[in-house]
Amino acid sequence: MNVLTTGLGWNEQQPGGLNRYFVDYTNAMKEFGHAELGLVVSEPGVKLHTNLNVANTVTHATGLLSRIRSVRQHTMQALKTFHPDIFNPHFALYASMVSRQSLPDHIPIVTHFHGPWALESKMEEDGKPRIVREARYLLKKQVEQLTYRRSDRFIVLSEYFRDILSNSYGIDHRKIHIIPGAVEHERFKPHQDRGALRQRLGIESGQKLLFCARRIVRRMGIDRLIDAMQAVVQAHPGTRLYIAGDGAMRSDYEAQISRLRLQDYVKMLGRVSNDELVEWYQAADYSVVPTITLEGFGLVTIESMACGTPVFGTPFGGTNEILGRFAPDLLFKDGSAEAMSARIVEALNGRLAIPSREACRQHVLQRYTWSSVAAAVTEVFQDAREMRRKGGAIG
Repeated sequence: MNVLTTGLGWNEQQPGGLNRYFVDYTNAMKEFGHAELGLVVSEPGVKLHTNLNVANTVTHATGLLSRIRSVRQHTMQALKTFHPDIFNPHFALYASMVSRQSLPDHIPIVTHFHGPWALESKMEEDGKPRIVREARYLLKKQVEQLTYRRSDRFIVLSEYFRDILSNSYGIDHRKIHIIPGAVEHERFKPHQDRGALRQRLGIESGQKLLFCARRIVRRMGIDRLIDAMQAVVQAHPGTRLYIAGDGAMRSDYEAQISRLRLQDYVKMLGRVSNDELVEWYQAADYSVVPTITLEGFGLVTIESMACGTPVFGTPFGGTNEILGRFAPDLLFKDGSAEAMSARIVEALNGRLAIPSREACRQHVLQRYTWSSVAAAVTEVFQDAREMRRKGGAIG
């Protein structure tokens, strides 16, 4: 099938879970045999270095409305030159100007729901006046609902996001298909000489390394993890926490580390490259996912496990679904700093049955591969096309 996809940004310029998913998803669908054309909003005029058929819709510096119009313009052009069988948006805002009437009747809209954009934005605008936050939230949610109203089918990565899509946006459960995310397991894999890698990264012999890769925003719970390190290093002074990522709260968390006198134990790495990310996963003893809300899947969880590294996580959203079905002892009791430190110390004391590094990887290979995702998505596409062909209701 010819699949026209619209995303958010390009992962090389704008790292993040949705953008990483979009790249790997597009590649997987290509390998499965589909012809893919992806449209993303990247830096103005930037040429995307990829062998995938993905275009940057932004040619020059412009405002948000112009960027949305540009995505629509490229979509309309693709109808004439690419002749898509499926329209597959991944971000509501940039698909908002592509109306149902602008597409031929036979082309279904199958939307990937990667999370409640309006609610996520509201939570990350914590410093703004409440009336401003509420107004922006309502406007963004209207955009989302406008876009979702047109969709024939939805793909979500977890039961958690299925429930949000149904309860918050009024989408019929029968339209929603749960297809978990996946990992590029040939890239995310155990290191051949982990000891040498740890030495190169400056990890001393005998040190226990905790690693956290998150966008540095409030809902990710990083402040609680930093707090938890006080009790962890008191019990195990040889433990170190490295945090990769960037975001609005970075300076606040660096100040928190200083205030708690944890500079020797906690280090913020800032943004790391994809290759560096893999190495930190490989080198770590444990990864930590401290997110307190809106964790739709937890791509970092399966990336770490694919590298052989067990993951501790909060019992919320997609993290709960992944770890709860694999090794429930890896879940914190709740999202508090106390719960995090208690479970980590318990593990460092040798009182938890931690899955082996090989067991972590095998769990991912059995359940979270891109070939299985591509096959499942293709079934949804075929079903949506058939319903459009028959002119029947999607449900």
